[in-house]
Amino acid sequence: MNIAQGRVRQSFLIVLDACFLSLSWIASYWIRFWLTPLFDNPVNHFRPYLIGLPLIIASWLLIGAGLGLYRRPREPQGIEQIRSLLKLTLLGLLVTMSISFLFREFEFARSVVLVSSLSNLVFLGLSRGIFRRIEKYLKAEGRDGVKVLIVGAGYAGARILQKLQDHPTTTYRVVGFLDDSPDKKDFSIGKARVIGRLNEIRKVVQSEGLEEIFVAIPNLPHSQILQLVMECEGLDVNFHIVSDLFGVLAHETRIELLEDFPIFDLSSGQTDRSYRVAKRAFDLALTLPASLVFFLTYPLIALAIRLESRGPMIFKQERVGLGGKVFILYKYRTMFIDTAAYSEAPRQEGDSRVTRVGRFLRKTSLDELPNLLNVLRGDMSLVGPRPEMPFIVEKYQEWQRKRLEVKPGLTGLWQILGRKDLPLHENLEYDFYYIKNRSLLLDFTILLRTIPALLITRGAY
Repeated sequence: MNIAQGRVRQSFLIVLDACFLSLSWIASYWIRFWLTPLFDNPVNHFRPYLIGLPLIIASWLLIGAGLGLYRRPREPQGIEQIRSLLKLTLLGLLVTMSISFLFREFEFARSVVLVSSLSNLVFLGLSRGIFRRIEKYLKAEGRDGVKVLIVGAGYAGARILQKLQDHPTTTYRVVGFLDDSPDKKDFSIGKARVIGRLNEIRKVVQSEGLEEIFVAIPNLPHSQILQLVMECEGLDVNFHIVSDLFGVLAHETRIELLEDFPIFDLSSGQTDRSYRVAKRAFDLALTLPASLVFFLTYPLIALAIRLESRGPMIFKQERVGLGGKVFILYKYRTMFIDTAAYSEAPRQEGDSRVTRVGRFLRKTSLDELPNLLNVLRGDMSLVGPRPEMPFIVEKYQEWQRKRLEVKPGLTGLWQILGRKDLPLHENLEYDFYYIKNRSLLLDFTILLRTIPALLITRGAY
């Protein structure tokens, strides 16, 4: 199954769900209509339900997509899929009720909303049952098979090959191994042979149309694993890691057992345009009222800075943002004017470069209030990796440049998990964690946890 076929099947599942959701919505209305004698009041006219149908269907499908129900499917996910369907039912019910409340012209009957939501749980489970039947038929006919590459032709790689070949529900086609060991040249295990070195991974993925990669070198350095992921950026291929990679994996990372082998699924971390639009709306919705604090306190803070030391109230510095674009970062000046613009930030109490007012501003993080202007301009987001200075970005390895694929943030995991106890460029694992797992819910959680982090003022000098 190539990428195009996977997307066709993905689209088929979405269309199938849309048909079942429509059927459930319309059937629920007519059930309520036929049971009118059991209720005190007759149900309202059918027309509002018909007009509201596209909005209801779109809402449920978007929620399903957010819960990962339309990721390119490989095999049934059992309890995990049931949990996702239950979440979808609850969230879909809440959204449908909200639509009925916000758009008074609809006035959906509560009984119709409740019955349709409960029947959606059954219908969506049925659509996946149908989907699995079709998959099973295609596999039996030999028209399907997940093309796999195994990185590492050692013991772990051989065991993975065996488990994949014996897998009871999914047909895996292992095209070969990648291995850098000189003694593994022209090496083969059964029909699978070593077809290249690790640095050839992108070329092999493209030429073979691969869908899954199993990294089966348990002692492979984390940086090299991340480099492999970066090499395949944009190729729509899934990585499964047989490695001690807990340092950079999220708690939401799915851990599966391929029989007795632990496999860690590492998603691409890519997001669609709807997420980016929603994140920008989220930023503006919170930043606009927060900016009032900046404008109201600006005269007082600016006066305090000016009275203690000469120089501008606002400190400006070049930083690197989304896509490597350089922008001007705004902060309140907290150091004396003769301090070098790109010197290392204070890392201990009593730094002589910091003014008395600056020490208070840094302790309370009020020095970062002008960052709100950067958020309004679109240079930054409320949550994301902190923007780094250009001369440090120039020294990045290729995998480290991954942090430039998202907008830098005013706050992030680095701030709430330790703030400035370590230099920014030594905390890239937090950024990688965020990038691989970013969502509006994670953003909101980080913002909430930023408040106690500010009150504790740990690591702020």
